[in-house]
Amino acid sequence: MIDEITFEVLRHRLDTINDDAAAVLARLSGSHLAAEARDLNTAIMAPDGRVVCCGRYVLAQVVSMHLVVRDILEHYADNPGFGPGDQFVTNDPYIGTLHQPDVVVVAPIFVDGTLVGWCGSTAHQADVGGPNPGGITYDARSIFDEAVPMPPVRIVEGGRLRRDLEREYLVRSRTAELNRLDLVGQVAANRSVAAEVGRLCDQYGADAVAAVMDRLLERTEALLRERLRALPDGRWRHVAHVEYRPHGSTTEAVYAVRLTMTKRGDDLELDFTGSDPQAPGAINAAYPALAGFAIGSVLIYLCGGLPWVPGGVWPVVRIRSREGTVAHAKWPAGVAMSTAATCQAIRVCVNACVARMLEASPDLAHLVMASCQAAGGGGGTVHGERGDGTSYATMTLDEITGGGGARWDGDGADSSGYTTSPGASCANVEVNEAYLPLLYERRAELADTGGPGRHRGGVGTLHALTPYGEGASMTMMSFGQGLQHPLAAGVCGGEYGGQSVVAVVPGLDGLGEAAEWPLPMPSATMPIRPGELLVSVSQGGGGVGDPLDRDPGEVLDDVADGLVSVGGARRDYGVVVTGDPDDPGGLGVDEPATARCRDERRHARIGRPPAPAAPARGGRRLSAALDLLPGGAGDVVACGRCGTVLCEAAGNVYAHLVVSDASPAGRSPLGAVYEGAERFVVRRLYCPACAVQIDVQVCRAGDPVLAAIELI
Repeated sequence: MIDEITFEVLRHRLDTINDDAAAVLARLSGSHLAAEARDLNTAIMAPDGRVVCCGRYVLAQVVSMHLVVRDILEHYADNPGFGPGDQFVTNDPYIGTLHQPDVVVVAPIFVDGTLVGWCGSTAHQADVGGPNPGGITYDARSIFDEAVPMPPVRIVEGGRLRRDLEREYLVRSRTAELNRLDLVGQVAANRSVAAEVGRLCDQYGADAVAAVMDRLLERTEALLRERLRALPDGRWRHVAHVEYRPHGSTTEAVYAVRLTMTKRGDDLELDFTGSDPQAPGAINAAYPALAGFAIGSVLIYLCGGLPWVPGGVWPVVRIRSREGTVAHAKWPAGVAMSTAATCQAIRVCVNACVARMLEASPDLAHLVMASCQAAGGGGGTVHGERGDGTSYATMTLDEITGGGGARWDGDGADSSGYTTSPGASCANVEVNEAYLPLLYERRAELADTGGPGRHRGGVGTLHALTPYGEGASMTMMSFGQGLQHPLAAGVCGGEYGGQSVVAVVPGLDGLGEAAEWPLPMPSATMPIRPGELLVSVSQGGGGVGDPLDRDPGEVLDDVADGLVSVGGARRDYGVVVTGDPDDPGGLGVDEPATARCRDERRHARIGRPPAPAAPARGGRRLSAALDLLPGGAGDVVACGRCGTVLCEAAGNVYAHLVVSDASPAGRSPLGAVYEGAERFVVRRLYCPACAVQIDVQVCRAGDPVLAAIELI
């Protein structure tokens, strides 16, 4: 039996070894994607592949890495076999990577001839081949129109990099030298882990290290089950949408990712079987990507304060899916754009459902967080030629500047990026300008992009860049998401974060109020000519709670800081700000006008004067705004603010709320409106008595109201 002190020492040593490996990879790679943006991760695994330690960079890249190891154990145990010093490379999204550009290298760890574990590293590589520079083909009809994936191949044998396989791997790429440096960095990162774990075993014994791994897995599972038992049972739903223009089509189709999350006792089920059939193109998620984003989201949104040991989460969370859907593609569906499309919808669905579950618990509601940004239209690949005729193909990663979701007790972080990639970030402007033939005209946080709420979502960011250098050319392939409708869900009655924007314009004033609407949706290629600007806006994070409940003083602070405009304060929060925004010290709140404005808004929501708030809440909390109360003939659902009974406990409370549909264009950044936006509505649901905003949904026009909460 290993004592607790030794256990703590060894688990922290393992975490440090793993984190040091990520630093090795970042230092050795010549790619700004790894060295600057940290679009990478590392993991240490048990002998069967279960992930024991994961880096804090792009979580989804490693939480399902055991699938790669299990494929090797299943197919290669005898032929070709594996031994000390061996390493395997793969970029096959149907086996265990997220998509083809995310290359995984795994290595067994042997000590005195015994397999004690595995280690792995992953990095987004600039170009892995295929018809389109950057490794992603927007209008692919199947995976055969994309970069051809490589199943696990033993590229390092007995500690020696095999030159024949290295050449086979690199010949696919337009950026072979960058990819070679990434590959060398990944191999070196794994070697450092194997060496350090070997030293740990020499010092404490291999049995002790194995015992620590086993205890981490067992303890994490036990702690997560304990947390689930402390939460009420129930069923929660969310739907997120993906826009995509299939090959040969002139308009975008809409694909829905549908999640029904059920919690009973200490068991959590994520059911994606209701998602739409797979697309004839690049946006689909293969099962490893579905699992990676689903489990990664559970880690972020449910496991705060618990050990981040993905191998201990897997036994608790059951993923149900249906092969042949957009969330679980069937070979040979195209999947290269999955991480920026369907996978973001998967993450948002898990985020929203977990938040709904947590808000029902007075003890764990502090963990509630709205959705951060999703990959937007400003995300994508850029390629072209420098003035000297050499080619480039990569991502700028400007999109990783969107807002974080608001929390139960505070605002979201501004321009903070993806919550599920806590260690990843955009590259500095100067770094991108050094690597690529471009010049930034502007990068700045953009007011009114954060989702309104009692607590505001973080704001997104405006980017404007142009080709730079004589003879330089640039073409963008946009991911094209979040332009027609917002993606970053608010919770507890909070609003969605602002939409994406991407357009090629003659100047920064080309997207003003005088612009021609609607804008065309981005095509597979968007050339940016000298003198033109590529303008993009990353999304804001979702809000928490009814925006009319936000403290006017906090709204005033946001206006003074340039995060909310004077017009946005009135439109989104019902707060009347006086004074000149250019003189923050002279700004103030007109309190009587604000009170009148908010009263008028509540009246308009339900068509009559709202009922007063009750002195206290009663019964069991069903959500932030709903309570379960005892009634004469059985339990009933009531408004948590005014106490008005809405329906019986077995009924659908959403059928008894006031519903208001509005165009998503009302809060679009820069006033941008895209072709096809009329297909979506922002649906707000209010208590029919007191007008408190209970929920906000984004759906296709004409869709029925989603019953997002169900008692079981």
